Amino acid sequence: MRRSLMKTCDEIYVLDLHGNSFKRESCPDGSPDENVFDIRQGVAISFFLTLPG
Repeated sequence: MRRSLMKTCDEIYVLDLHGNSFKRESCPDGSPDENVFDIRQGVAISFFLTLPG
């Protein structure tokens, strides 16, 4: 799948929103890293761009 996406898309961006409660990470200010949704798994948002031309 990754190879197909790399051939199809001109640019790929992945935003890691963190929030994985299993890793027990903390934010730079020391507060706990909480998920934006009420789930235990970490969250990421991906953008797949195909440029015109």
